[in-house]
Amino acid sequence: MPVFFEHSFAEPIWSIRFWGKPDEPRLWVETRGNAEAFWHSIDLATKEVSLLGKAPSDYAQLNFVHGSENEALFIKLQQSKNPGIESIKTYSLEPLKLLKEEKPRPISTESDFSFQVPQHYEESQDYFKDFQTFFQQQFNETIAKGIDYFEGEDKLLFSYYLYDNGWKNYLRVCNLAFDTILLEQIAEGDTIGYQTFTLLNEQLIFVKDKLKLKIYEKL
Repeated sequence: MPVFFEHSFAEPIWSIRFWGKPDEPRLWVETRGNAEAFWHSIDLATKEVSLLGKAPSDYAQLNFVHGSENEALFIKLQQSKNPGIESIKTYSLEPLKLLKEEKPRPISTESDFSFQVPQHYEESQDYFKDFQTFFQQQFNETIAKGIDYFEGEDKLLFSYYLYDNGWKNYLRVCNLAFDTILLEQIAEGDTIGYQTFTLLNEQLIFVKDKLKLKIYEKL
């Protein structure tokens, strides 16, 4: 599996979403430092990385819903232990500016982009035990904490944790005969993430060591 794209950011990658045209998708990437965040864009056709700008001051309350050719829609959550929706905000991304802020209303979360995300299973769920048995028998590995799993037409993708002098997160891609096509350590530490990889137009997208964005060619 050849690498299609990779780029390291100065701050940890917090979130990745999609905007632009469905046939010319771009990645929206939010990186976060100690007290500020930045929004970036990646044109997948040219592989150009551009800084959209410093994120709005309320970035920690903003959840990206979906993007279009030049705009992105965000839900702004209230600041409380059980946050509700405070408002709906629409931003132009190039140039980066707030276009409008609306009162909470029903919005569709459907996307025009052809992307897929894995199923996430926690260690506390019964189905996780089946994965533990499978990994022990097939790869002689004792997985724990949680797993992200995606089943494609001819490949299986797993993101899982092993303990080896600390917790390590691995990404494994297999064919249907369980032969390993790709095995890569993508993080260290005891934080289990949700949806640690994504597939956009059958390209594998994930973050390595919190700073590097990697995309592999079509599976």
